[in-house]
Amino acid sequence: MARKGHALSFVPTESRFFRRALAEEDCGVVETSETIVTFLRVTEERAKEVFCYFWQSGAVQVIRRGALRQEAEKYARFFRAQGVQPGEVVLIILRHSPDLLHAFLGAMLAGAIPSFMPFPTSKQEPALYWRSHRQLFARIGTGALLTYESNIAAVREHAPDQPLHLLTVEQALVSQCAFVVDADPSAEAVAFLQHSSGTTGLKKGVALTHAAVLRQVRSYATKLQITQEDCIVSWLPLYHDMGLIACFLLPLLTGVPVVMLDPFEWVARPGMLFEAIRQYRGTLCWLPNFAFHHLCRTVRSTPQLDLRSMRAWIDCSEPCRAETFRIFAHTFARAGVCAEQLQVCYAMAETVFAVTQTDLGVMPRTMTVDAAALRTQGAVCSVTTGETVSILSTGRPISGLDIAIVDNTGQRLPEGRVGEIAISGDCLFAGYYKLEEETRRKLRHGWYYTGDLGFLHAGELFVTGRKHDLIIVHGRNYYAHELEYLVNQVPGVHPGRNVAVGWFRPEAGSEEVVIIAESGDQLEDATLASRIKQTVLDQTGLLVFDVHVAPPGWLVKTTSGKISRSENLRKYQCLADLARS
Repeated sequence: MARKGHALSFVPTESRFFRRALAEEDCGVVETSETIVTFLRVTEERAKEVFCYFWQSGAVQVIRRGALRQEAEKYARFFRAQGVQPGEVVLIILRHSPDLLHAFLGAMLAGAIPSFMPFPTSKQEPALYWRSHRQLFARIGTGALLTYESNIAAVREHAPDQPLHLLTVEQALVSQCAFVVDADPSAEAVAFLQHSSGTTGLKKGVALTHAAVLRQVRSYATKLQITQEDCIVSWLPLYHDMGLIACFLLPLLTGVPVVMLDPFEWVARPGMLFEAIRQYRGTLCWLPNFAFHHLCRTVRSTPQLDLRSMRAWIDCSEPCRAETFRIFAHTFARAGVCAEQLQVCYAMAETVFAVTQTDLGVMPRTMTVDAAALRTQGAVCSVTTGETVSILSTGRPISGLDIAIVDNTGQRLPEGRVGEIAISGDCLFAGYYKLEEETRRKLRHGWYYTGDLGFLHAGELFVTGRKHDLIIVHGRNYYAHELEYLVNQVPGVHPGRNVAVGWFRPEAGSEEVVIIAESGDQLEDATLASRIKQTVLDQTGLLVFDVHVAPPGWLVKTTSGKISRSENLRKYQCLADLARS
């Protein structure tokens, strides 16, 4: 059933929070009495409002705000009856289901600190999944882990010494606890942990306070010009900050409905995203850069495809490319996609979510700069005589956040110089959970040092890569993601399944670039390796040290779907050691 001009109350009756957000330009100060829990209290009238259209296995479950509150309360009573104490962490390892939402909010109502974790899948290496999670369990210490009865055996087998209290959904569903629970946390209390899952290192629990979350959502909703007529459509997993904040907590706190699709069903049938947009007149959708290409490859544009309701497709989470937007707009032009709808957001868990956002309704700016000057000097030069590179703006900082570009000593760099991106503001995280040294290293004097590289130009941020993705070969800088983008264009490479890593060779006194690529064709390995080397050489002048062509499924991914540089480098090194022995 299509959504028809829903008359949502944008502002919870207990608070003027978001009315102020719409009326004011600056982020202002969150009232100390307001927390995420505040927005779970609903009047009888608001209880009937739709929070979510939950798509799963071909069926749609309508979750109304009153029912969301009731189911969360059941989980809250269950957690307290099982001995979960206020301030303890509750890890949630569940498949895509309404229980994800209920358990997360229920833990918060019980005064606990919830955190979504990915559910293990057949596409992940079990040893890698459980090794990282076992270390995480040990770090958290006291607390609880909620999963299914069928998953408990795996937890006990792979993490036999983990200290968490193991709880199951089956127990929660039959629980008849009579505890009266309704936490009344302070605004500065930690609301939940967002566990990062990047390409290197063990996951870090990003501690986010109620106040930081509310400030972020208020500022970001204002930037997006959220109204009662909006509808968010998402296939994103909730253990990732893009899904958790933009597609769960933002609609929860603003009163805008959201359509949630199963991430694994979407991967198998990408067109369901467009079906949901058409059916519910979706207006906002966040996607990582690869998803735009995945949709172009797998969904055929037909006269029946209607995407005219969309206000913005927001590219986030990966390096965003103007070429991606050009291809997407061209592919789905007949369906109503236009260049002005394609927008960019630079976001991270440490600022809750958005740092910058391009202006909706206006095409994001692209700068074409001299590639050699960028690579050797870290300088942005628009006057070029040779190779160029195009970089897409991520927009200006949202209200309440400031950005500085700094060198290796922490000194500010002038406009047009590439350096590390540092951020300050009123929605920064409270630190990494039980990682004091890492917190001190990254959060200094009110500034968060992101590890990302970029530059400012006319007030807009342009992101060029990550410090850890920078491979320095004989004094020349190469960004791993740029090399991977080139490799992805080589015929015979499995789309999106390649990684560029730096491998230090003592005999050369420098890092060398190694590319590992999965074959998606019947080409001989040597032929494909030669094509890859020639493409990179032609485009960048870099002679790749080695190309390892691997069979499908060889590359290791993180739980968020990113290809892990550290794990794949480790696998490559093992192969190299075997070859030498």
